[in-house]
Amino acid sequence: MDTLNSIAAKIQKEPLLQQVLKEIGIASQESDKVKSEMILKHKILIPQYEEKEKRKLIVYIAKIGNQKSAINTDDIAPIGSMLANCGSVENLDFMIHSPGGSGVTAEKIVEMCRKYTTKEFRVIVPNMAKSAATIIALGADSIVMGYCSELGPIDAQKFINVGGVMQQLSAQSFISARENLLKELSKAKAEKKEFIGYLQQLSSSTVEPAFIEECKREINFANDLVKKWLPQYMLKVKNPSWNSRKLKQTANIIAKNLSSADKRFVHGRMIGADESGSLGLGITTLQKEDPTWNLLWEIYLRSELFLMVNSNPQQQASKLFFDNQNFLFAF
Repeated sequence: MDTLNSIAAKIQKEPLLQQVLKEIGIASQESDKVKSEMILKHKILIPQYEEKEKRKLIVYIAKIGNQKSAINTDDIAPIGSMLANCGSVENLDFMIHSPGGSGVTAEKIVEMCRKYTTKEFRVIVPNMAKSAATIIALGADSIVMGYCSELGPIDAQKFINVGGVMQQLSAQSFISARENLLKELSKAKAEKKEFIGYLQQLSSSTVEPAFIEECKREINFANDLVKKWLPQYMLKVKNPSWNSRKLKQTANIIAKNLSSADKRFVHGRMIGADESGSLGLGITTLQKEDPTWNLLWEIYLRSELFLMVNSNPQQQASKLFFDNQNFLFAF
């Protein structure tokens, strides 16, 4: 082990990515325990952060692009386990990197984290917290972001089969499509033009009333979470002098902005730290030279590479959950 330590000391003089890649090479032939100690370093880095910030930290990193990386009910058990391990604390930080997923699960994750927090619950976004992950961030008292961190729109998405290929489209797109068809139908009737084609299009399963109603409900669900949490937590913390009416009005404006497919255009649109702050959210922005940001970035970078090392063509790890003691993969 002395040899590994001496090699690691030399490697630490190099840029972080190159440093970790070399550590991966050294650790590749070692046991899983040595791999985690050399690559993830969660038992070293997280205590450093917790001691410096006087806060507990739990981490949830998803592999963007993996089909199984979406937030879902399977995440509840590992997150619950990490929360139970840290116990009730004054200040809890939840680091998340995720493409999004189930809004219902996002709601439960926020409520779980708050049950273990007596003072302040923060969400840390080292890279991306999209869609349902953004919803989790909006349930915090504040959001910690860096120069490359991003949130995303929370407009509900629907998956449909187009020519045998599953595609993800905004629920608002289906609502708008039906409204436009109804307008064209009405116009054609008024001008005594052929309108059978519009009736045929309106009979499609993606614009029928029941499907459209479900789209509206999903949009309203995301908005409801934001309008429930922001006045109660983030906006209240940021603006303690505001009355209830002002808090609710601002929450409504933010919810409408983030859920508007017409405003954001695409679901993956980047909403960085500066824009998030200008929307009225409680954002703590860490500059790229900030030692705290560099520590958080190292925790994130190592977790991404750790996921890569522990994946293979037959079994690819989609998520990594860890705290200052334990880690768990989801495949």
